[in-house]
This record gives sequence, structure tokens and C-alpha cells, in this order.
Amino acid sequence: MKNPTLRRVLVVTTVVGATLGGGIAVAAWTSSGSGAANAKAGTASAPTTGTVAASAFSNGLLFPGGPAGEAKILVQNPNPYPVKVSTIVANGTPTASGGTGTCTTTGVTWTAQSPNAPVPAGGSATLTLSGAVSMSTAAEDGCQGALFAIPVTVTVVSG
Repeated sequence: MKNPTLRRVLVVTTVVGATLGGGIAVAAWTSSGSGAANAKAGTASAPTTGTVAASAFSNGLLFPGGPAGEAKILVQNPNPYPVKVSTIVANGTPTASGGTGTCTTTGVTWTAQSPNAPVPAGGSATLTLSGAVSMSTAAEDGCQGALFAIPVTVTVVSG
């Protein structure tokens, strides 16, 4: 382009066109609305517990009047999402099996636990709880070597 006037006209036209185009974009209308979206929650299934073999106990054994001992519990999670065991509390009278004789009076008590232990979705976890149980001097001689079943309630939270 050899004509400077024509060049100026093209430059001015381009600048004006770009400015007007930008003004049109800013002046565009917007609108919005409101309503409700829907979703549905699943239903939580209660955890279950299972027994742990007597051979698994080698530490923290109970003695009348001795220190608090170790308890093991198998927690099963039937839910399709992971959970955490928030509390384990006593829920009945402990019973004994496999002792050297009669063990009706076990003297065994449970201390509430808050392990915050994870259990995978559809899976299980064996928890070892140190200091969870103790045995008073009221335990009968026949309780020696016994395995104690302690009824508990296990509470889990999604996690």
C-alpha cells in the first residue's frame, strides 16, 4: 500500500471495529435461574465382628490383679466405602472357654476404646488393643489359660 491516507483509514477502521466488537461482548445479556438438583444417599450397614484365634494371643496376657492386657477383635465392613472404627464399648458379661476348670466368675472387665482404625470397603481389619481388658482378683482358678469372649459394640464412621 503506497497510499498513506488509505493506510490510516484501514488502521482507524480496524481499531474502531475492535473497540465496537469488545463493547458488544461486554453489553451481551446474561441470565440465570435456580432450582434443585437431586441425589440419593445409600444406607450404612452395621459392622460385624469375628473371633480371633487363641494362638494370636502371646502378649498382654491377663492375670488376677495384674496390669491391663491386650484384646484382639476382627472388624468386618460390609459397606462399599471405607470406615474408621471410632469406639468399642462393652456390651454384656464376658464368658470364658478353654480354661483349666470352672471359670464362671471371670473378673474380666473392658475399658472403652477409641482406636480410629481404618477398615477398607468390603474388607476387614484385626485390631490389637493394648490395655483394653483387665482381670480382677475375683477370677476363679479355673480361668487359667481361658480365652474370654467379651461382648462389645463397635461404632464406625465413614472415612
